[in-house]
Amino acid sequence: MSSSEGIVVLTTREKEWWLSLQEIIPAIERVWDRIGRSERKTVSTVCVPLPPEMEQRLHTRASQVERIVLTTVTPGTVQAALRLRAQMEEPAPMTLYVHGDGPEGFEAFGALTEVFTERDTFVVTCEAEAATVRACFPNARIERIPFPLVDLFKINSRKRRTKDEITRLAYVGRVSEQKNLHNLLFALWIMRTSDAPAPPVTLDVYGGEDNLGSPNMGLTSPEYGAYLRGLAETLGLADVVTWHGAKPRDWLFYDVHQEPHVLVSPTLHSDENFGSSVLASLVNGHQVVTTAWGGHQGFQEWFPEQLTLVPVHASPLGPVVDPGTLAGAILAAVGRSSAVVEEAALDRGRSAFSEAAVIVRTTDMLSRPDRAPVPLEKSPIQQRIDELRVEFGGKRKIYADYGDPIARVFFEAYGMEKPLRFDERSGYVLAPWVSCSDDVVNIADPHRGNRSYKADDRTSTPCDVMMTPSMKKHPLPESLVRELVAQGYAFSLELKG
Repeated sequence: MSSSEGIVVLTTREKEWWLSLQEIIPAIERVWDRIGRSERKTVSTVCVPLPPEMEQRLHTRASQVERIVLTTVTPGTVQAALRLRAQMEEPAPMTLYVHGDGPEGFEAFGALTEVFTERDTFVVTCEAEAATVRACFPNARIERIPFPLVDLFKINSRKRRTKDEITRLAYVGRVSEQKNLHNLLFALWIMRTSDAPAPPVTLDVYGGEDNLGSPNMGLTSPEYGAYLRGLAETLGLADVVTWHGAKPRDWLFYDVHQEPHVLVSPTLHSDENFGSSVLASLVNGHQVVTTAWGGHQGFQEWFPEQLTLVPVHASPLGPVVDPGTLAGAILAAVGRSSAVVEEAALDRGRSAFSEAAVIVRTTDMLSRPDRAPVPLEKSPIQQRIDELRVEFGGKRKIYADYGDPIARVFFEAYGMEKPLRFDERSGYVLAPWVSCSDDVVNIADPHRGNRSYKADDRTSTPCDVMMTPSMKKHPLPESLVRELVAQGYAFSLELKG
């Protein structure tokens, strides 16, 4: 630590259980280290928790601190930042890296939310995340700077192999209900069932279960991995899907991201603010199919020839992906997977996510004029989330369920758009997690929870729907089918591109 502290970067290894942060946090640290070594700024990086003697030394020099940077928010970094601020007559501005914290109501920030000022800067990676920050703090100062990960990636410099006869689809990430993998399996079943000819594909799933469920909603779905394996069997996809479990990052680069594949990510995760696996495949020249959700949307600007975005629809129960649209997008990407992307186009995209580019943007951020150190006001939404957290016992749960109107604000910020509409001319198939018995429709949705509807309470015209995977017809009142379509439980079998 220098005698003139200048910028103090508070970092940590407390979140190493979050695998993507094992890459992201060191990358952010390197940016600030390079800025410090450029002699334009004095930068000291300290990793909390600190030894007592270093903590005391830092606090005695608090008056010399010009800026406090938090690479991520943990109990340790929050405590250190609060203690530094308490030692200052006028609070130094903070630069806070946001990692999907908006939809959680900044739960991890704790008491820091009470000391924010309009001088503080929130660094986000995408416009969707910026919108979630504004929903909580309308006057927040926000900078959009991507994570500088490309320098860490293994890039395939060899001549690319030609496409195999069977196209390999790959999913890389956590095996979690919010990642919507059950809907991906449904889409693969639709590809096989549709009248349109489908090329042969396989799906390799790389990742371990996170067992988190939907903590913001207080929902859990135990044994989600076992559920997916059973669903693949039920849908006749056991010969198509291979479950590899969690793999080391270097292994994934050599055996997945650099090899021929189409990456797929049907995610609806509440903190999908970037997508490092998506970027790793894109910079290696591969096709990627993902939901138009969170940070994934921002890659379209840099990789328009490779990225296919699948719309996310609004429903009374939160965001929904039409599996027919997902299936059509996968088929289109498979058709393009043998095309070679020009190196110049790839280099343009790679440079945008490089350390050098991020250093320039971070330095520009530091040169902007300061604002007045007035308290940063919370929005009515943030105030209500704080109240709900207390009402629900101070835990992660802050929303009643996926239909909560406050949650909807964040879903719309992340990309939830037009609702699904019933079409009288279409035939509908029920999702595999929907069953019918004794005039009762039962839904065991691993993502959004369980519910049931009585069909005999309806008097509207009967409408035949098909069950998955039997394809047997089952009559339901048309009014109920309309409701199931709107909620994302009944879908047209038509492939949509």
